[in-house]
Amino acid sequence: MKEGSVYDWFQRRPWLLDIPLAAVLALLNWLPYTGSLPGYWVLLGLLLLTLVVRRTRPTLAFVAVSLALALRVIPVSNVLPGDVAFLVAIYSLAAYEPSRRLRLSGLGVAAVGSVVAGLRFTSVNGELASGTAMVATTVACATAALSAWMLGDLKRTRLQRIADLRDRAERVERERERELQLAAQEERAAIAREMHDVVAHALSVIVVQADGAAYAAERSPRDTAPQSVAALTTIGATARDALSETRRLVGVLRDPTSGAELAPAGGLEQVGELVERVRAAGVRVTMREELDGHGAVPVGLGLAAYRVVQEGLTNVMKHAGPGAAAEVAVERTPGALRITVSDDGIGGASRDDGLGHGLPGMRERVSFHGGVLTAGARSGGGWQVRATLPVTLPVTSDSPAPTEYWTAQEKQR
Repeated sequence: MKEGSVYDWFQRRPWLLDIPLAAVLALLNWLPYTGSLPGYWVLLGLLLLTLVVRRTRPTLAFVAVSLALALRVIPVSNVLPGDVAFLVAIYSLAAYEPSRRLRLSGLGVAAVGSVVAGLRFTSVNGELASGTAMVATTVACATAALSAWMLGDLKRTRLQRIADLRDRAERVERERERELQLAAQEERAAIAREMHDVVAHALSVIVVQADGAAYAAERSPRDTAPQSVAALTTIGATARDALSETRRLVGVLRDPTSGAELAPAGGLEQVGELVERVRAAGVRVTMREELDGHGAVPVGLGLAAYRVVQEGLTNVMKHAGPGAAAEVAVERTPGALRITVSDDGIGGASRDDGLGHGLPGMRERVSFHGGVLTAGARSGGGWQVRATLPVTLPVTSDSPAPTEYWTAQEKQR
């Protein structure tokens, strides 16, 4: 049996201690005087039985025991074994009574009772004993009562400390559960952004290619074989890439602890490939890069830039209109990375109807890295998206591997 288990077991079943204790003290009060004034002593014993509720009604038990002992010193002037009930009552008052005023009142009652006990317990045949004996008895009774009260106060302090620790532990547990819930929500939001970027871009390319092939077939059905083959090839490649990305994200949902599943699928190095795929889909896209001389960028920052370009070009294909041309600019300065996606197509409010998640997703990505994103119609027509991302973590030989860095970035979310 572990240390403390017996005490804890009884603490969970206080009646196993309180009922026998109250019964024993009542019997100690009854036995010596069963022959004289039986009803009187039965009444006093019943008052002592209130110690059964000393934990839940400590003031009631203290008042009843004090009254019983005050009545019992009238016919008998010597000490009885049942007088120990007062020490139990004052201990319980100090330990379980929440009111400080009532606990201190118990000390006042104990002081008066000690004086009465000193007068009665030292008298012989109704005559008072010497002052020394009376003072010694009074001091002894007061010391015993004060000691019992202090022990009860220590018990109350311990119980309060345990309650505070339990409350703190429960509060920490609730906060931990909330943090886990927030982390799960943030993780789901991150995965939702990834899914939106992947699926929206892929479907936009597929729709553009399919519409182009259908238009070409309708205008000149005899000469559309090369265009149809190219369109179907682009559709197949785009669908395969989207399927691979979707499987990767579904893998994160199935096994959130898998760090490999969180490896980035894009970066600044892949922006050129992205532009080529959009160009192959029939959109006129030019690209301008200024990256030399300032070092590489962190992997997570590169992925955010890649997603901004991807979402910007997706919006061009969806909203810019037929014949629109787009430009992608990637500029690396010593302290920042600037991404600009602009077009000369249809501008205005048609780019953001409030139903999509593209612009909010881009803003969340950019703000996560401490950057700023602006999007709106250009003064000369068209639409422009510009993201400025601060570069605060240079890549060195000691930098973590891309997968490790991306895993750490996702965990911070």
